[in-house]
Amino acid sequence: MKTAPPQGGVPSWLRDVPLAHRGLHGPGVMENTTSAFEAAVAAGYGVELDVHLSGDGVPVVIHDETLDRVAGIGGRVSALTAAELTQVNLVGVDERIPTLAEVLDVVRDTPTMVELKTSRLRAGRLEAAVAGLLENHPGPVCVASFNPFALRWLRRNAGHVVRVMTAMTPEGSGVQAMVLRRMSELKDVPSIRPVAVSYHLESLPHPAVDRWREDGGVVVTWTVTDEPGLRRAREVADNVIFEHVRPT
Repeated sequence: MKTAPPQGGVPSWLRDVPLAHRGLHGPGVMENTTSAFEAAVAAGYGVELDVHLSGDGVPVVIHDETLDRVAGIGGRVSALTAAELTQVNLVGVDERIPTLAEVLDVVRDTPTMVELKTSRLRAGRLEAAVAGLLENHPGPVCVASFNPFALRWLRRNAGHVVRVMTAMTPEGSGVQAMVLRRMSELKDVPSIRPVAVSYHLESLPHPAVDRWREDGGVVVTWTVTDEPGLRRAREVADNVIFEHVRPT
């Protein structure tokens, strides 16, 4: 059975524009901040970013479920309002946690991949909030996720959203590992109908991904961090999500 993307093809930027992982960050510039996204835009790269839902239902741009690593304080993102989260001081920089709406105003027409950070089997709240923000966004954007329930919800309820399946070879056992294993083998492609697959570089090559590419599917690989990684990524994928290195 072929697993190629649906009719209409893949947006050209998903093939051609390298995506800065959580923005173009480094010394003095923290990941997933306005400064990191501004730097990526200025350098001519696309951006990849992460979103969680605040306690009052607002998509905010942060990778972790908690504030420990980025802010040095306790607390879960889902337990705080957007107003509270956007006042949190981030470690070592004069920055706050931005909302997705604020970041979309920064990136404008820059290619952007929004990764939904959710493990909920019952999808809808985060997906609907993000889809609503993207409906009138003028720039090129897609939504990616490890969560097949989130991507299927978007397919059924938000046809304007460009979907990308995120996957990697899982470790361990349990329900989450089982879901990740199905995703790693691209078994949910028929029900999700993604335009591209975002796949962990260290998990490549993979037979299912090779078949996807043979059928015309596009693969974006993450996270490329050095020149050897860039060289290997060019062999096993079509585009990269990167940090600490500068693709040309």
